[in-house]
Amino acid sequence: MVKYFYIIILIALVACKSKKETMAPAVSVAESKPAPIWVSSRPNNGFKYVGIGFCDKAKTSNFQMEAKKNALYDLASEIKVDINSNSVLYTVQNNNNFNESFNSMIKLSNSDNIEGYQLIDSYENDKQYWVYYSLDKDEYAKRKAEKKQLIINKASNLITSSFSDEFNNNFTSALKKRIQAFGVLTPYLSEEINFDPSHTNGLRTIFDLTSLVQQQLQSITVIQPQVIPTLLPYQKSYLPLTYSLQIKGKTALQNFPFVIESTEDKIKLVENSASNTTGELQIKPTIIEPLDQMVTFNLNPDVNSLMSNDSIGKASLQILKQFVSTSSLKVNAIVRPIKIYLTSIENNFGKQSGLTILNTLIEQKFNGGDIRIVTKQEESDFIVECLADTKEDVSSEVLEKNYQTKLANLIINLQLKSTKDLSVLYKNQVADVYGYANSIEKAGLNAYESPKLKSKLDEALFFLKRKILVY
Repeated sequence: MVKYFYIIILIALVACKSKKETMAPAVSVAESKPAPIWVSSRPNNGFKYVGIGFCDKAKTSNFQMEAKKNALYDLASEIKVDINSNSVLYTVQNNNNFNESFNSMIKLSNSDNIEGYQLIDSYENDKQYWVYYSLDKDEYAKRKAEKKQLIINKASNLITSSFSDEFNNNFTSALKKRIQAFGVLTPYLSEEINFDPSHTNGLRTIFDLTSLVQQQLQSITVIQPQVIPTLLPYQKSYLPLTYSLQIKGKTALQNFPFVIESTEDKIKLVENSASNTTGELQIKPTIIEPLDQMVTFNLNPDVNSLMSNDSIGKASLQILKQFVSTSSLKVNAIVRPIKIYLTSIENNFGKQSGLTILNTLIEQKFNGGDIRIVTKQEESDFIVECLADTKEDVSSEVLEKNYQTKLANLIINLQLKSTKDLSVLYKNQVADVYGYANSIEKAGLNAYESPKLKSKLDEALFFLKRKILVY
């Protein structure tokens, strides 16, 4: 009985082992599904475009969408971009850097706009996710032709509308619509693009459109002022210079942006400006260093700012600039030193002393590259008045009694005035300069020779000059 019991146990163990061995391979197969052949060997189909993409799962949780994006970009890369000899791209294909960026842009554009593709298969393992798309070549060509015509129609409508804006003297809107028309056509710039001239006011090709944009930019003119504006160096603030802009010298150029450049390094400007509703453009200086000459400012039409809030891409403007070039508009201004008219009265006890000591010191302080002293008040920007006189000091009697010496006090009053309205801008007084002698008149003259005079006067003139110049 015991013998049969052991035999039954042995048979059961053998059966369990056999069952376990037969189940194990099934689990292993499920865990290591073999990769399809298209993962390692790219399919070749003469009637379809193929796009295969993958993504490492460790890089992103959204690995499926990333793989799809890569597959569509791969699909777009397989679509050959043939350069038509009548295309925009053909005219600039000698520029290798430009071609490379253009082709990259076309591929990115294609990957965003491809339609009609089909998911053929997908595969994943522990580390990667793969996806395989295909696109029928005939279906793609048909859809592309239909879409291209829709885009050309959209561009044609923009061109038609631009002529209406131009007729109503809305220069800025007309130009924006023409640039928009070029922009929407960007994905097809490697192909020939033709318009129906009956719908585009005679324009037949995209080259007619770029020529129209250039002609429009070249029609901008600047009205030079009868009197050339004057600028002074080292001012706390500057009034803007105003110039009038017109179209063909007839109509005001409204609300159009420009980039302003100075031909002199010593002049700094607000670089961006725009004309207002009456066509006036302001140039706003911020720093002006001494220059005694005429300077030139360049006004460059700012197409980037014009289209900054528009859907047209920067790449489209880059391409357009290959065909559109305009000369800068030039305006002038004069930068000159500040002109000062100086009056100096140097009295001694109320009488003319015949001295010019203070006058000489003030001239030395002010004459330079930033300030010039003139001989006619009407030619000046500012007036500097110096009124000096002497009087007997209160200590003079004590000195005379003890030392037989007189003491004179020199008082200098300084004023800075605006020549325009004679308003007083600054005033100061120098009062602690003295002279000694055995007579009061001689003591007064000696005060003008005091060693302290120059340092005291320089200090007062420093603050006066600061009202004229801001370094």
